[in-house]
Amino acid sequence: MTTPISADEFIASIPGFDSLDAGVQTDLLTLYVVKHSGTSYATAAGLASLRQALHLAEHKRLAPYLSEQTRRSKGSEGRYVKTTKGYALERGYSKKLEASYLGRPTARNLASSLRGTLAAISDPVVKAYLEEAIACFEFGQLRSALIMSWCVAYGLFRAWLFRNHLAALNAEMAKWKTPFTVKTLDDFQELTEGSVIDTARKAGILTKEQTKTLKQLLDQRNSYAHPTLKAITPSVSEAFIDITLREIVPSYG
Repeated sequence: MTTPISADEFIASIPGFDSLDAGVQTDLLTLYVVKHSGTSYATAAGLASLRQALHLAEHKRLAPYLSEQTRRSKGSEGRYVKTTKGYALERGYSKKLEASYLGRPTARNLASSLRGTLAAISDPVVKAYLEEAIACFEFGQLRSALIMSWCVAYGLFRAWLFRNHLAALNAEMAKWKTPFTVKTLDDFQELTEGSVIDTARKAGILTKEQTKTLKQLLDQRNSYAHPTLKAITPSVSEAFIDITLREIVPSYG
């Protein structure tokens, strides 16, 4: 049996709760109600009162949100199940919430770090990828989170090259059998990620360790981006994201 705790204690145990999207906050409060209040469902009125008691800003679309999240669309599942008295979390989604916010300490810390990083990124394209990476991670979609995190890492890296080292990069690519010149950021799409990293190293832009880190992340992304029997674990995904946050964002963001 779950040991009862107060709602204040519950949200205090979740790093970054106050900065979460109102919908995710509502999901977590529903999880609290179901696990700690002796009932198997939550209501819009009850959740609204709980938010007020916790001095949280009003979730103005709370009732429509609960209703919308009971619907299943093609390729996705709703977060809630409608009961005769209110709403219950869909079983699979409930487990994902627990794993992301109440389970592994590293997962909780990473979720908080990801949201903090999101606020610091100004590039709208990279920010959109990071938002998707966060959503995947918080929903337990580990493979997708890893792949989207690489998109963030490479997006920051190539923008850094374009801003700071374009002349050196183009000078090295001029030596290719078929020379290539990057004139716009979109031109990087004509090149493989590996070739860009290798060329930056040959041009003296990257150190040996920087190259090693980028290539390791790329190799790992490639291992999980294609259908294979190789299973991804929480620790693998968390380690990949952790390196992205600790080494890639500070260096190239």
